Amino acid sequence: MALVSPAPIGILGGSFDPVHYAHCAIAQLAREHCSLEKVYFIPAYIPPHKRVSVAASARHRLVMLQKAITGNKSFCVWDGELKRKGVSFTVDTLCGLKKLHPDSQLYFIIGSDNIPEIATWRKYKTILQMVTLCITHRPGYSMRIPKELSKAKIVTIPSPEWGISSSMIRSYIAQGISCRYLLPATVMKYIQKNRLYQH
Repeated sequence: MALVSPAPIGILGGSFDPVHYAHCAIAQLAREHCSLEKVYFIPAYIPPHKRVSVAASARHRLVMLQKAITGNKSFCVWDGELKRKGVSFTVDTLCGLKKLHPDSQLYFIIGSDNIPEIATWRKYKTILQMVTLCITHRPGYSMRIPKELSKAKIVTIPSPEWGISSSMIRSYIAQGISCRYLLPATVMKYIQKNRLYQH
């Protein structure tokens, strides 16, 4: 009797400062397009490329993520990077998740804005051996694959093609502009209650 391989797992990392509807939409599109069992949202403690730009604390960003995915059984939050603290390197995170799912394929979900950065990541060749890159187009950024990624396993997924970004939301909140319909209402209420991003 043939053994059934475990369903693949999706990974969506970031600062999530704050999480918004584009994050949720991309994760759902990836889950359906690649038949993923679940998608892990992984907040970085200190993102390597954003060491001075994270506005909300790790605790606040974790709670906002938990509120954003409530009700979707295929979504879960992994706080391994927050517990480890320090700079969050992708290769370390993948090794941690591989221990949880040793037999599952890992699909690493990224936007096209991340493509040029991958070759600068710590042990990026090891990363490419561990995962399938699951790439979604982000408006304004090319989908062109550089030669450094020529041996990578890559799949493209549909994109919501929304120009929503966490930095835009932070700017709107600081200006007193409504962010209704840009992020989950539960997240917006949490931001207001804790007076986040209000300069």
